[in-house]
Amino acid sequence: MRAITFDSYGTAAGLRLRDIDEPTPSEGEIAVRVAAAGLNAYDWHQYTGRPWIMRPNEGWRVTETRVLGADLVGSVVAVGAGAEGFAVGDRVIGEVGRGALGEVAVGGADKFAHIAASVPDAAAAAVPMAGLTALQALRDTGELREGERVLVWGASGGVGHLGVQLARVLGASHVDAVCSGANAVMVSSIGADRVYDYTRDEVPDGPYDVILDTVATAPARVLKAILAPGGRVVTVGAVTNGRVLGPGRGMLRRIAAAKSASIDSRGMLAKVRSDDLSLLAGWLADGSLKPFIAQTYPLADAPQACARLEEGHVGGKLIVSVGQ
Repeated sequence: MRAITFDSYGTAAGLRLRDIDEPTPSEGEIAVRVAAAGLNAYDWHQYTGRPWIMRPNEGWRVTETRVLGADLVGSVVAVGAGAEGFAVGDRVIGEVGRGALGEVAVGGADKFAHIAASVPDAAAAAVPMAGLTALQALRDTGELREGERVLVWGASGGVGHLGVQLARVLGASHVDAVCSGANAVMVSSIGADRVYDYTRDEVPDGPYDVILDTVATAPARVLKAILAPGGRVVTVGAVTNGRVLGPGRGMLRRIAAAKSASIDSRGMLAKVRSDDLSLLAGWLADGSLKPFIAQTYPLADAPQACARLEEGHVGGKLIVSVGQ
């Protein structure tokens, strides 16, 4: 099968389209013929090996050929022993960690959910990692309640633009957003009540009960001024990209600054849950969730797509068409 691979840490220029053996599912796994894959910052962290804090888990060096890609949509082609709930031919979305940028990918059955045939491949592939992050940040960590007011800071990226929509799905009465003016029209079109342009130093008025922050650039004094009594800040990312800690450096700064300012600031790491993937799939099917697709690339051009993503400032999601 064809797949986008890497065998050492480096840049997107080191990614290669190769023919490799198809993987087969082990116990508890399913194999999926991939139709499309969605790209995330997680992917370029994988092939660059940065930040270094991830290397104890990923390996200090790459010692085998790895297939890139975490998010996918496709059809089940094989079911391993003990993998329940799926049959050959089922259409699914999933998050597999590595392997989505190959014609066949395998992963634990608990990392997948069924999805309706009516949902376009690109929209389905755009959602798993970013959607799980936004959903769990708002619902679980942020404890968003019906009728509360939400601000999404960094609202044009993968997590942010889905967060704007999911806040509404979860019952928020008002959803504002912060992004660049270049992406303001897109963010308004997906349901933001008001968009603040950070490139013009526009600052939200508030008050907000929950702030979902994907960039960690706002000073603590600004956040404190716009939080409602009992308000919560959930930070899921940062724009800092140091070699050692990467976005973690910005998130640690946020924790320290929030503590000194007596702000209820919370961090989180999303968990891949089949039931949450099913919720996202349902909202895609009924139109409540509409990912913005910035561009779709053929599989052979996936390295260029990764290089573009690594540069930053992509509005919405980049998708790779694998099965065509």
